[in-house]
Amino acid sequence: GQAIGTWSAFTAITASIGGVQIGEKIASVTQVLAKANHGVQSSIGVGGNRFEIFDPSAVDRAEEERIQAWVGRLREALDNNLFLLYYQPVISLQGEPGATYETYIRLDAGSGETVPPLSFLQIAEEHGLLWEIDRWVTGRAVQVIAERARQRNDTTLLVKITQASLQDDTLPKFIAEQLTAHKVTGERLVLQLPESKVFTHLKQAQDFRASVKRMGCRVGLEQFGTGLNSYQLMQHFEPALVKIDRAFVQDLASNPDNQAKIREMSEKAAAQGAQTIAEFVQDAGSMTFLFSSGVDFVQGHFLAAAGPEMDYDFQ
Repeated sequence: GQAIGTWSAFTAITASIGGVQIGEKIASVTQVLAKANHGVQSSIGVGGNRFEIFDPSAVDRAEEERIQAWVGRLREALDNNLFLLYYQPVISLQGEPGATYETYIRLDAGSGETVPPLSFLQIAEEHGLLWEIDRWVTGRAVQVIAERARQRNDTTLLVKITQASLQDDTLPKFIAEQLTAHKVTGERLVLQLPESKVFTHLKQAQDFRASVKRMGCRVGLEQFGTGLNSYQLMQHFEPALVKIDRAFVQDLASNPDNQAKIREMSEKAAAQGAQTIAEFVQDAGSMTFLFSSGVDFVQGHFLAAAGPEMDYDFQ
């Protein structure tokens, strides 16, 4: 450890010490000295005359406790229906009638607070919970479609599916049961898979698409255009919808390269019978271009943010 001694006017001595437990996780001289110095400064910062010991295993234990707390929280949310769906309008540029929304999962934290998926999906994946979350999202989406239909608001919902649901036919069977139970036609449910996951799980993704297509459900590719062989993948997978990756839409009005790429994507998708969606539209200049780009649908904060209500006027 390191020690710093200070003399007062009365020659009293105080000591602030920073110590480090050295092990496999912290073995270099630089790491040890850095942690020791941090301990000294921390001790001085709270009044001095004390010591702080850095224990790498304690950090690991704290992280493990944090992760297990999240796993327990997600397990509770699945068991007690504590997830929510937010909805963002997906607007037709070709005059198609009806309401279409993208769904986004949120965790209900109570007191009006919600937790976005980036906070928990990685932990859910590492602990085998993604397929259950997929089931919750699709089940809730079918329920919402049915509720809207009873109110004479025919609505199409876009739902994100993870690669965890491509391992077997569990999710297609569940979707079929839910569609039948709620008397919903499959054409109102669009299931989206990321291009990268379809590329690495092509056979399973093709089987999934064939299974849900028999129910009338459509399957789309999202984050499209980021792979090395996006067009070849589109030919093999035959998606009903192609969502252009947001990287091509940012600063679109001043980026002729991205404008050309979006026109090309729209043309190639249309030639294969697929519709295109441009997401993350943020400004009027981008919208001006997209009106003449051949893109079928648009969504983004410029048009409407995601929220708990479906109250966008599509007329």
